[in-house]
Amino acid sequence: MKILVLMKRFGANKDMVLDNFGRQVRLFEELSKLGHKIDFFCPDYKKHERKNIKKNRINYYVRPYSLKLHFKFSEELKQLIKKNNYDIIVGSTDPLWGILGYRYSKKFNILHIYDMQDDYSSYESHKNPLVRHFDRIAVKNSELALTVSDSLNKNILKLRKKPTITIQNGFDAKDFSKTSKETARKKLKLPKGKIVIYAGEISKFKGVDVLVDAFAYVAKKIPGARLLLTGKIIDVDVKRKYVIYEQYPKRKDLMIALYAADAAVLPNIDNKFSRYCFPYKLVEYMAAGLPIVATKVGDAPLILSKYSKLLCDPNNKNDMAEKLIYTLKSRKKPDYRSVLKNLTWQNLAKKLDGAIKNKLKWNQ
Repeated sequence: MKILVLMKRFGANKDMVLDNFGRQVRLFEELSKLGHKIDFFCPDYKKHERKNIKKNRINYYVRPYSLKLHFKFSEELKQLIKKNNYDIIVGSTDPLWGILGYRYSKKFNILHIYDMQDDYSSYESHKNPLVRHFDRIAVKNSELALTVSDSLNKNILKLRKKPTITIQNGFDAKDFSKTSKETARKKLKLPKGKIVIYAGEISKFKGVDVLVDAFAYVAKKIPGARLLLTGKIIDVDVKRKYVIYEQYPKRKDLMIALYAADAAVLPNIDNKFSRYCFPYKLVEYMAAGLPIVATKVGDAPLILSKYSKLLCDPNNKNDMAEKLIYTLKSRKKPDYRSVLKNLTWQNLAKKLDGAIKNKLKWNQ
């Protein structure tokens, strides 16, 4: 199959094309190894660059995008589809690209796959009533929908009767080179004592303010305990004695930081976004073998059902503090192997490949 993926160039504060990062890049890179020809068409509304990049047998067509450039951008997309005669268009990373992908799939009479890495109704672009209207049409009528979580899958089935499958965020075992805690801390110059790591956006929207407050109690009960935060600071004060803030822009340093930690935390509060999410960091925490304290939101309690003693109520700093203390004092190590075997990018790509083949059979 010849597949065109519409994906914004920048996401999660990363250049997903140049950094070879993110759900779409890693999933479709593995799909290409199964015999599919994959191209990406990437709107760039940050640097507004125009370039063609080839990495790992995949063509990335990066094009500048803004509202003023919309028609020119759309015309280039149309010409690319005409030239390469794709079998499938995948709309992803934003409802705008789901809508555009669906529109051109209808125009050229080809299969449209809507990849929903989040509940897009929580996105800024969804505040526009026209976007909401046309996104609803794309969600309802796309021939195949991919959802990042089982909770999102169940939610959109209110709209859809066509095939919908869950393809979670995955991981690549090659990214995780086992490092001893002592070596990892030495490399990153981290102190002795218990360390809990949180990696991601440091914002109230993600519940990090609750985490920082909860850790004040943890630090009193466990002398020397530290909360290691890494990511972009949005609106949370991290200047506390028990907090270590590091950016770790290089992915290899973030991986080392995971091995330096004693536990990880997922502090999501309950909102429209978190209710249907499957955080990228969750599977990475698991791949590093870390005990995970997580709030009971989204798919986290399903994935971590064997470790219910580590699950806490969202937006409850006291419950979170108690679960963190329990985790740091426990000597039990989690065993995620049965879950992780289904969450490699390779196996997720095989699942997608099977869904595509089944859909093509149904259409015949």
